[in-house]
Amino acid sequence: MSDQRVFVGDLTRKEFRERIEQGVIKAAIVPTAATEQHNEHLEMIHDTLHVTYMAEHAARRLAPQVVVATPISIGVSEHWMAHKGTLTVRQEVFCEYVYDVCHSLQRAGVTNILILNGHGGNVKPIMRRLPEYQEKLGINLRFNSYWDVYDPQLVQAHMAKGRLPGHACEYETSTMLFLAPQRVHTADITDENAAVATREKGEALIEPAVAGVADLLRRMIAGETIDLPPLTFRPDGRINMMTNEPV
Repeated sequence: MSDQRVFVGDLTRKEFRERIEQGVIKAAIVPTAATEQHNEHLEMIHDTLHVTYMAEHAARRLAPQVVVATPISIGVSEHWMAHKGTLTVRQEVFCEYVYDVCHSLQRAGVTNILILNGHGGNVKPIMRRLPEYQEKLGINLRFNSYWDVYDPQLVQAHMAKGRLPGHACEYETSTMLFLAPQRVHTADITDENAAVATREKGEALIEPAVAGVADLLRRMIAGETIDLPPLTFRPDGRINMMTNEPV
């Protein structure tokens, strides 16, 4: 059986060093997420659980070329602090922390890094700093959320409300019903959008996300030009999360 370990923390320093020196490791994923309220019915690990799953399984498809850094599981969630249990950090602290993790990987010899995001509140803070970080690191550094890779037609085919990712709504509830149903407290669902979630919808959307992230990494390693802005999906089409303009 081939070695399925992809997390940096699961390797010894010798294993990591030798893989870098031999040119085996071509890219790294830095997962970013949040620990925050997800309405009454979803456990607050949602974003971290999802982005970690996407990163791990995408990396496995390209093993041993891709490693995954320890997930950054607290993000920019100030907008949810009225709901007790949410954890947040200041934007500047979050961005600098993400940069330092990327810098560590760059210093180790990694030349392609994908900051793979699982929380909408992290998008604008990182995207504002990304050009600066790209220049300072001098490597192929990208930032995308895992849902950026979806085909709009796929989204509209499976989401009754036509929206993705939303927040603790149809999409996030459906995918959690597939990945970790024990973390969905169905008796506490009060949101009408979440009420139409099903395990089948989640199953239909997880595989395309993993495949899309793996393909994004493959293209990064190949040095291809990639045009993939941060997106959210709404019934009237895709929206660029940096400008709120249809794309």
